[in-house]
Amino acid sequence: MQKSKFVRLMVCLLSISLYGRHIHAQNIAISGEYIVKFKAKMTNVQVVGKTGQVDMRSANKMAADKGERIIGALKGIQLRSKFENAGMLHVDSVTNEKLKFLENHPDVEYIEPNYLLSLEPEEKGDLEGFSNTVDENVDEYGVAASPSDSYTQSSANVQVSNSWAIQKSAESTAKVIVAVIDSGLDIQHIVFANSGALWQNSAELSGQPGVDDDGNGYVDDINGWNFVNGNSEMYDDNEHGTHVAGIVIGTGQDIFKLPVRESKIKIMPLKFLDANGSGSTANAIAAIYYAVNNGAKVINNSWGGPSYSRSLHDAYKYAYDHSVVLVSAAGNSNVDIGSTPMYPAALDAPSNITVGATTGSDRKASFSNFNKTLTHVFAPGYSIRSTVPAGSDCYSESTFVSSTCFYTLSGTSMAAPFVAGLAALAIRELPSLSAYQVRNIIIAAIDTNPYLTPYVSSGGRVNALKVIQAAQGFVSSSQSTAPVYNPVYKLEASSTSGGSMTPTPAGCGLVKAIVDETSSQQGPPSAGQMVYTLGVMILLAAPLVLAFSLRSKKKKIVRQHQRYSIAKDIMVQIGDQVISSASQTLSVGGMSFSSDIQVEKGQKIKVRISETNEEIEGEIVWSTEQKSFGVRFTSVTENLKSQIQSWSAGMVPLT
Repeated sequence: MQKSKFVRLMVCLLSISLYGRHIHAQNIAISGEYIVKFKAKMTNVQVVGKTGQVDMRSANKMAADKGERIIGALKGIQLRSKFENAGMLHVDSVTNEKLKFLENHPDVEYIEPNYLLSLEPEEKGDLEGFSNTVDENVDEYGVAASPSDSYTQSSANVQVSNSWAIQKSAESTAKVIVAVIDSGLDIQHIVFANSGALWQNSAELSGQPGVDDDGNGYVDDINGWNFVNGNSEMYDDNEHGTHVAGIVIGTGQDIFKLPVRESKIKIMPLKFLDANGSGSTANAIAAIYYAVNNGAKVINNSWGGPSYSRSLHDAYKYAYDHSVVLVSAAGNSNVDIGSTPMYPAALDAPSNITVGATTGSDRKASFSNFNKTLTHVFAPGYSIRSTVPAGSDCYSESTFVSSTCFYTLSGTSMAAPFVAGLAALAIRELPSLSAYQVRNIIIAAIDTNPYLTPYVSSGGRVNALKVIQAAQGFVSSSQSTAPVYNPVYKLEASSTSGGSMTPTPAGCGLVKAIVDETSSQQGPPSAGQMVYTLGVMILLAAPLVLAFSLRSKKKKIVRQHQRYSIAKDIMVQIGDQVISSASQTLSVGGMSFSSDIQVEKGQKIKVRISETNEEIEGEIVWSTEQKSFGVRFTSVTENLKSQIQSWSAGMVPLT
């Protein structure tokens, strides 16, 4: 048994050395960049002779300001951005030494890498040109819809045209703002420029150039913001964002008709993806906070990544707390996002709608991710025709003349904005709806389908007509307006000394420094690098070889406390590694649990038992009798002792 464990360890170490570059090739995180959340304190303050508590927004701002002072005192660290509403900072050039300092600082709630997010490949269809229709009366601001208008962006029977017949007219109610957090927008495209669909920041529009007229931290953000380049230029150099935005407004109008129809929706374009479709978590959450703070009621996120981010989770909570609907693409890898998560699709915010993609015949698209719980609805995502950036020859004042104004793409990226558009139209019918209520309406307004039932919680594909009918007939007392949301974080920051449990590369308990060193380089490893890496691995394995050979010589540990077979969910920190597991045995003196992490006798460990939320310090011990490792607690509170005794009441102790 011990020999097999050793062999498995060596295979794992060698695999890591050979494939460390492959891990980096997936662009998991940006080297040296971190997002730091500082603790918000609801302190008492004096206001006009009265003592009161600061509100959470003020507390977060105070935390961010204090964090800025802490970062400023650490020479070499660069402050990239500051999220006052969240008490967060985005920092760069963080060395391992300074990382450890921040992890253990009493004012730091958690710190995590700046993970990379991206678009997944879509299937690009044939170019779809608009006919050379000439109309000398193109209205600058769009015209009313015509009874002959039809919905042709998808061939699925989603009843969009039927929903237009019962919707409020464009001029009868305010337009709902949908933030498209993506690769930007071609704001000169005639569909957006002439339909009144482009969001405008009135304070900056009428303000002075070069001045932050509304004091939101962004200068001249008239139509949105480019978080990639840090300016207000949002030209879409990838085409994805423009295609997504066309799907959003296309739920409310025929985008292929001239004169251009008046839009029922405002698009707030927020660029965080570059020309290659890649962006950072820090910029994604900055865009989410911007959208919420500037009036967006729906946010479309047609992107994702495999790495869980607590800061992104907190941004989703912020949006929910401000009654903003979140729509997330499920992803295009044909995997179950319960076992192979995609974020933010797998986040559990009560206003988040995760969308999978269907074909025109209402079957699950072959590429679409799925999950019976985490995926909420399906929507058309195969061969969807929409707007794309084009040259100036696309927009004559009176005609479409280019065949590159529109073409088809496929993906859950196309399914999500269809749902985002329907969410905006539902709010438009009944502005008093909370984001939670909108989500429930959309999940219920579906066409059930036995082919989709195994893959989605709602059991079917969304229906536009049913969404509008449900919004118009909604009775507010029939559902909770908005339940309190306390997120269940996948990796919780926790330390009695103020430190944090931060994630490290997954796998076999590898040494992070090796991965960091190899991942910072490009291309295949050289022969010299491979020899170096293997040499380091051998040195790392040597103590383990010695430990395996000496285990049988160790004396038996005398058990001081009766142990019981008790299974409780636990979070374990061993060095820099954090895992979720469950206890196998438990006593007031220690515990055992199952894990593939390699451990050694005497290693310090921290354990948090979910039901108590108490952190326990301990050390790894070896049981000769059981031929396995266990944990001896070195600090146990009286409250925890009582809990364990109550759990074991009436149980027969293990021998």
